[in-house]
Amino acid sequence: MKLILTIGFFVCASSFVIGQESKGDMDYLNFWNETDSVFASEDISPLKKEDLASFDSVPRFAFDPAYRVRAVWTGMSRQKPEKFKTSTDRKATYQKVGVINFELNGDSLELSAYQNLDYMRTPEAKPYVFIPFTDDSNGDETYGGGRYIDMDVPTQDTIIVDFNLVYNPYCAYSDRYSCPVPPSENYIKTKVLAGARNPKEH
Repeated sequence: MKLILTIGFFVCASSFVIGQESKGDMDYLNFWNETDSVFASEDISPLKKEDLASFDSVPRFAFDPAYRVRAVWTGMSRQKPEKFKTSTDRKATYQKVGVINFELNGDSLELSAYQNLDYMRTPEAKPYVFIPFTDDSNGDETYGGGRYIDMDVPTQDTIIVDFNLVYNPYCAYSDRYSCPVPPSENYIKTKVLAGARNPKEH
């Protein structure tokens, strides 16, 4: 049986928020320490049993302030819902709620932000945006299926986006999950060598 992972993991599991001014290195330590705790827990870990026994920490890049960037947020409303492909035959329904524009590695880039409509209809739903993306490091230094960023819905036009906190979908660690595939518009032509590494390379 496939377990559904339709939204970003840290929407529900973490108190660390991307998009606010804070100390990047401390955010990094807190974020990944909490991630490691989740992965080490037998009850909620996404790891296979044989991998859990030898787990030490989630493979990731060292903190790099160059990947903590200032971005311009443009909110959107009343966008037509979209069906995202997933790692299985299932389709997930998302709605585009905004875009972020930023510079990274000398390039001007843009990523679209979404909300999962099924999740937003639940009583426990929190206002958030989900940014799944792919880049030129996928398949080598990072997971081939792309990675995710979660953050609270921005309340200002200028925000901080910290790619040091980018994480892998659970599908990177086990085939038990059904995870959304980043849409083609969220491919950025650069290498994002920050956040979670490719677990198959370590």
